[in-house]
Amino acid sequence: MQALRSLALPCLLLSGVILQGCSSILPKKEFVPADPESLNEWSVEGQVSIKNGSGKQKTWFEYRQVDGEYQLSLRPDSPVGEAKAVISGYEGEPDVALEVKDPEARELANAVRENLPMDNLSFWLRALPAGGDAKITTEEDRVEQIKEANWDIEYDNYMEVGRYRIPDKISLKKQKTKVEMELVRAETGYLSTPCPTDFDVEAVTSHADSHPGQHYGATIDHLVPRNGEAPLPRWINDQDFCKQLYKVHGSIPDARIGLYGPDSMMWRLTSRVTPAAMGAGRALLLQTAHPWITAGIDEHSIVRYDPLERARRTFIYISTIVYGSMPQVMEAANTVHKIHNAIEGQIPYQAGAFKEGSHYGANEVSAMIWVSATLWDTLAKMYEEYEEPLTPAEQDQFYEEIKLFNMIFGIPESANPPNWTAFEDYVETMVHSPQLTVTDNAKLLKEDLFNQGGILALPLWVQEVTTSINLPAPIREQYDMDYGLWYSINYYGWIKPSSKLYNWLMPDSVSVNPVYHEAQARLRGERVGWYQRKVIEAAGVERLVN
Repeated sequence: MQALRSLALPCLLLSGVILQGCSSILPKKEFVPADPESLNEWSVEGQVSIKNGSGKQKTWFEYRQVDGEYQLSLRPDSPVGEAKAVISGYEGEPDVALEVKDPEARELANAVRENLPMDNLSFWLRALPAGGDAKITTEEDRVEQIKEANWDIEYDNYMEVGRYRIPDKISLKKQKTKVEMELVRAETGYLSTPCPTDFDVEAVTSHADSHPGQHYGATIDHLVPRNGEAPLPRWINDQDFCKQLYKVHGSIPDARIGLYGPDSMMWRLTSRVTPAAMGAGRALLLQTAHPWITAGIDEHSIVRYDPLERARRTFIYISTIVYGSMPQVMEAANTVHKIHNAIEGQIPYQAGAFKEGSHYGANEVSAMIWVSATLWDTLAKMYEEYEEPLTPAEQDQFYEEIKLFNMIFGIPESANPPNWTAFEDYVETMVHSPQLTVTDNAKLLKEDLFNQGGILALPLWVQEVTTSINLPAPIREQYDMDYGLWYSINYYGWIKPSSKLYNWLMPDSVSVNPVYHEAQARLRGERVGWYQRKVIEAAGVERLVN
């Protein structure tokens, strides 16, 4: 709930132009790298060239290691696609196996096997010595050179991947042999399993349900009881969560693509900056109209005193789940679930359907479904407002993708409304139900959000006008928000037209989500362009899904 509910904080509240310039607004986070020796499941990919007395060989490659066992896949023709040859072995051991899948790649595969120091490569790819007699040269906290086993290894640059710093330019020299490696991207976990490696997999996968008899009805009556009371809580524990990840993990054919990919409605609707940016305030106020969420913000979130840091974290989690590779998606999901486990408490006041003293928690099915609904209902509405209407078939496809997104947070598919029509009915029913009761604290949060001064004053006023126009009337009235001639003139007179004009005038490099560009580059086995890298760095990360 914490990661989902704050899609709409300041940088994401702004129009596309401001979003692209967030480098001057979002905080820069100091990067403290984790020890690369702790990597148990990891991979790197890029290009390697080998030059010696016999000539020069060059190929794209992927090095993948799990529990010390590695595979070096060679792709001489393309950075992605089927490997033409695979060299495999165990780190620190000289014996290797070679599988040639294309006879034309045999000469290349033999050259790589004979010239690359395979027994030590696992260590040197992470800028680690393979043994105790290595000579290491460092500059500050980075290894610049390792001399070991008659090899001279130099590191020219590094990339930040998750919690780790991984070399991206490596030069290896030994007598007349010179090896140049340029790494494009890396994965640092969750290659073999969607759950932590110490998790009891058998307990998760051997039973149909962690809680026999627990009913995950998805009718509106289950989610929004007709008697006006709160729905019965249905908590997501670690096993429930991991069970859903295994279902998703087993149904995705290509880990590089991730949950969705270029043909998905999720990528299509989130690729344009304007709809998400203009709908951010609506999504947030629909979320904080739920007393559980406001209580969670008051007691556990940093929204009030550090909204930009909250925006940074939300940008990272949501973007990774939508656009990341499967290992990245699973790492983000596990991180968010761990955060959610710590968010619980008691409602300190009577608030609509929720009684004073009633227990709340982030990992509860009905609350998480509502948070998710505010994001994707808002996105669909604003996409149609600023881009084009969705056909019934497109709405149905989008909703199937929403259910997949919810499973990443441990929500069983059966707990969701079954189709788009039922989903729309659910949102409408929630809007008119006592489950959404705007508390005094929610009103304060709204005031804190929209009334910041300085560089944010104008774009946040634009966001306030846009939010007021597009909020459902019952929620807008509870927030005491304006909705009159002045707001209508501004919204329909220049805010909406100028935003649509911006979309039309700006090139895709600017008006399209930079993480979308980064994900497309990952699918091509390339690095994203410098401009998108700079925008992503504004969120405090060097790279997000590439």
